[in-house]
Amino acid sequence: MVLDTEFTKAQPEYVTVSLTDYGVIELTGPQTDEFLQGQLTCDMKQLGANHWLFAAHCDNKGKAMSTLFVSRCGDSVLLLSHKDAIAASLAQLQKFGVFSKTDIIDASDKYHLYGVFGTAAPERMAQWCEQPLTTEPQQAVTALADGVVLTLGVHPDQYLLVTERDSFPTNSEQTLWHALEIERGRPTLLSGTLLEYVPQMLNVQALNGISFTKGCYIGQETIARMKYLGKQKRAMFRLVGQGKPVVAGATVEQQLGENWRRAGTVINAVSRADNQLSMLVVLPNDIEADTKLRVKDDDASLLEIYPLPYKLDES
Repeated sequence: MVLDTEFTKAQPEYVTVSLTDYGVIELTGPQTDEFLQGQLTCDMKQLGANHWLFAAHCDNKGKAMSTLFVSRCGDSVLLLSHKDAIAASLAQLQKFGVFSKTDIIDASDKYHLYGVFGTAAPERMAQWCEQPLTTEPQQAVTALADGVVLTLGVHPDQYLLVTERDSFPTNSEQTLWHALEIERGRPTLLSGTLLEYVPQMLNVQALNGISFTKGCYIGQETIARMKYLGKQKRAMFRLVGQGKPVVAGATVEQQLGENWRRAGTVINAVSRADNQLSMLVVLPNDIEADTKLRVKDDDASLLEIYPLPYKLDES
């Protein structure tokens, strides 16, 4: 499949990819929820058996080292993200976890992760799982004998399959999955962007990934200060346009008169057909929608701000 269209506007029939770049942290034990409540931005009291949460994991300065899908799986809690972010989070979790009754392991070799989306995805997934998928609530989780299926979105229907089996058939490259995640405005932190941004700069609050009422957790003071004192100066935007391939951490510039000045940093990017780029970029939150933007050192590039599927607010 050629990556030449937006999947949220022209839904494909069936795309399946092996997410070998994703990893899993598995936590098990009687104090797991209590421990994670003091680590993650989400409210663990809201994590039921049949739905997942989005969250950030921060250092004591409030800078995010990972954005995560959080899900129950049997008696365990799974944290799912790119392996760069998983490695960073695992180190901090194991450092603090010695004080809690929770076992924390890198389960990336135990589980296989697959991304699935398209109009035929619900039926095909139910057939492979040999059971109907959970459809309610929003952000539903379907429990399997050896894993879980997270429903990540609709239009197109999108699933993240976490299973101990490695027999799921795939038909596409990982790039297509990452392109859809960019369209969703859902950031995944990679090695070039770890510990650089407070979660609100990554729009985590717009993805319902921050609880402002649950109490203390690592980085909470900075995150709360940004919300209640209006300190937020940057946010994440979706850019689309022409340009050479770029990687996370690359610089985006804006035109000011006859000159170009640094504007922000690429969080995620994919290359589409015909030298087209699609990316998530942290920029000044008051940037004008018609600002001319380009990738640094690619003078022929030209990028435009595209709408996100959610609203941003001051927090």
